[in-house]
Amino acid sequence: MTSVLLLSLAMLFAGPLLFSWFSGSHSVARAVDRTIVVVLVVMVVALLIPEIVLPLGPWALGLLVLGYLLPGLLEKAVNRAAETMHLFSLYIALAGLLLHAMLDGAGLAGSETQQSLGLAAAIVLHRFGVGMMLWMIIQPVFGNRAAWLTLVAMAVATVLGFVFTESLLPLAGDVFILSLQSVIIGTIIHSLVHRGHVHRH
Repeated sequence: MTSVLLLSLAMLFAGPLLFSWFSGSHSVARAVDRTIVVVLVVMVVALLIPEIVLPLGPWALGLLVLGYLLPGLLEKAVNRAAETMHLFSLYIALAGLLLHAMLDGAGLAGSETQQSLGLAAAIVLHRFGVGMMLWMIIQPVFGNRAAWLTLVAMAVATVLGFVFTESLLPLAGDVFILSLQSVIIGTIIHSLVHRGHVHRH
């Protein structure tokens, strides 16, 4: 296990730890919460969307919109199922983030093989945002314990991706996987924007 992998795991937990520290004051926490949601949506648009638009082209944008609208459309189709549909979109977002974590791990191992410090640095830095994104989606619904356990699952997925990089790296360019990620990113944006629609369990 190399230093770059350990650093990426530390960055995954750094954002939620800082947010927990700021949460001591309710007024500060509310302001920080709103700011972070905006920043995370911008981060998804600026960092994750280009990863799929470049290889897929305009089709990726259509799949993104589908991923964003799908939970709302299902909610209208199934009367009085708003909370169920929002939970469904949350689970889809979580599955997408776990897949993304595995591909990040594979990318870190690949960057070592190719001696690409730029790629490694980009992956490590964006892990801070991924950790925050996961916390902002999971913690308001399921509480602190579930959020920390989910972060641990993300760390495990990253390590698995790092270990099994030869099997996973080819998937990063697979059209089906990229299309699936497009829908999932749209669902992640939906989960961030509509966080308040699901009550804590």
